[in-house]
Amino acid sequence: MNRKQFRLCMMFVSMGMGVLIGWSAAVGQFLVPIAVVAIGLVLMQLCKSRVTEVMEDELVHRLSEKASYMTLRVSLLPMAVLGAVFMALSIRGSPVLREIGLTLAFAVCVLLLLHIGFYTYYSRKGVQ
Repeated sequence: MNRKQFRLCMMFVSMGMGVLIGWSAAVGQFLVPIAVVAIGLVLMQLCKSRVTEVMEDELVHRLSEKASYMTLRVSLLPMAVLGAVFMALSIRGSPVLREIGLTLAFAVCVLLLLHIGFYTYYSRKGVQ
C-alpha cells in the first residue's frame, strides 16, 4: 500500500466511525461508540501496517517534539491565568465561572503531570 492508498483507507475508516458515532448519539446508544472507536483503531493500525513506503523519518520526529514542547509552553500559561481569573470573578456572582476556572486549572495540572511523567520515562529509557 502506498501513501495515497493509506490516506484513502484512513479517510474511509474515519468517515465510517463518524457516521456510526453520530447515528449512535442520535438514537441514544452509549455503548456503540466504544466499540466503533476500538474497531476503528484496529482498522487504522491494519492500514498503517500494510504501508510499504517510509511514512516518518527522524526529521518528522524532531519537528513533532519541538511542536509538542512549544504547544505546552504557549497554551499552559494562558490556561492557568484564565483559570485563576475565572475563579476570582466567580466570587462576585456566577458559580459557572468557578467551574470553568477549576476545569482549566485541573487541565493544566493534568497536562503538567503528563509532561513530567513522560519526561521522566524517556529520560530513564533514553531517546531512540
